[in-house]
Amino acid sequence: MVKDLTSGKPSSVLLKFAIPMILANVFQQLYNLADSIIAGNVLGVNALSATSVSYPVTLIYSGIAIGASQGAAVVIANLMGSRRYSEMRSAISTTMISMFAASVVLTAAGALSCGQILRLLNTDAIIFQDSYDYLQIYTYGVAFVMLYNAATAAFNAMGDSRTPLLLLLFSSVINVGLDLVFTVEQCRIELGVKGLAWATFIAQGAACIAAMVWLFAKLAALVRSEDAESGGKSVLFSFSQLRSILHIAVPSMLQQLFVPIGLLFVQSVVNAFSPATVAGYTAAVKVNTMCVSCNTMLGNAMSAFTAQNLAVGAKDRVRSGLKWGIVLALALAAVFMVVSLACSRFLIGLFAGSEDADFDAMVVAGREFLTVTSPFYLLVGVELVFNGMHRGESKMLLFMLATGGDLVFRVALSYLLVPSLGFTGVCWAYSIGWIVGLAFALGGFFVSGRKPISYEKNLR
Repeated sequence: MVKDLTSGKPSSVLLKFAIPMILANVFQQLYNLADSIIAGNVLGVNALSATSVSYPVTLIYSGIAIGASQGAAVVIANLMGSRRYSEMRSAISTTMISMFAASVVLTAAGALSCGQILRLLNTDAIIFQDSYDYLQIYTYGVAFVMLYNAATAAFNAMGDSRTPLLLLLFSSVINVGLDLVFTVEQCRIELGVKGLAWATFIAQGAACIAAMVWLFAKLAALVRSEDAESGGKSVLFSFSQLRSILHIAVPSMLQQLFVPIGLLFVQSVVNAFSPATVAGYTAAVKVNTMCVSCNTMLGNAMSAFTAQNLAVGAKDRVRSGLKWGIVLALALAAVFMVVSLACSRFLIGLFAGSEDADFDAMVVAGREFLTVTSPFYLLVGVELVFNGMHRGESKMLLFMLATGGDLVFRVALSYLLVPSLGFTGVCWAYSIGWIVGLAFALGGFFVSGRKPISYEKNLR
């Protein structure tokens, strides 16, 4: 259901809007975890390591998709807040066409360079072929990733966070079901690591098609109501709207790419350790990603809330939303911190069978990573809420500084600390990077002024 975020008590509006987004993220992360759990338990630790090597590269694809979609979502939310539905549909169709064109380029480039990328990452010869197969198949589905993220971002920008949740449930069930069908011996379709990749490909394709059909059906109803009242018309592609979208989308894409690019560099450091350590790191990063990304969704909710309210000049509502966003972020982070610390052995142990020769070494590495990083979830949660508000205000320089600072320090410290601390250095590099990111986010907030500026003025 499309929802106006400019009326009602800010705390309850933000909470009701954010909860479906967070739940959708939980289900998305659960089926990402399912890939790894099935890989480790059904196919072995080497298979888990093979999928982990490809993971930062797949995050580059999704980072571009999510970043571009979030940039478009700010424009869409502003048009939604001012009830300019025909222009909003033009912005959405412009986004879809641009995303498809970008996906063609990414697919071609990715398919041709899979081998070179894996060699640059120092991929072990034992897992190279499985890593190559997984990455190449995933690359074939980049168009689905791009268009699906654009559609769900448009739903969120329109105040509808329930539909993306339903779409995630739909794709999660398909993905996990096909994971089992394509890998478990009893199903008689044993494709190994390739099966995990094909399961993801099919699930993403089905979710993408469903999202596009659902989105444009909703848009048609909105635009018909506006046309009847004012005679407004939408166009299929608008260069002026593309410029507005790119103003926010390009920095947002770069910010999203900071995470996978940082992971690529860190992964190249981790790959120098044993396959068991690589598997333990992979398992811990998956758990870590699930915890942190829930607050990322809260930041995305803050972006849409900010953009819609600035469209009608409700600046005080933005500040009220920020306060409640911080409260929610701290509450979420506290829960995940306690679970990660108390259940670290259980969580890492999910990713492989205890009879595997490398199981104990994998668990030791994974537990160390979670023990060092999870107390800092509180800091990164607050950072993500501030970043979401900055993006909604179109203060993209502040947004970039916070996320870029995190990346630079994380990568640099990984290289600096590993020679003396070993794998522990990687763990502390993550934590210190989050501290730096929060410092930039808070510093930018106070230096630039506490009052949000007009969205329209900032775009000019």
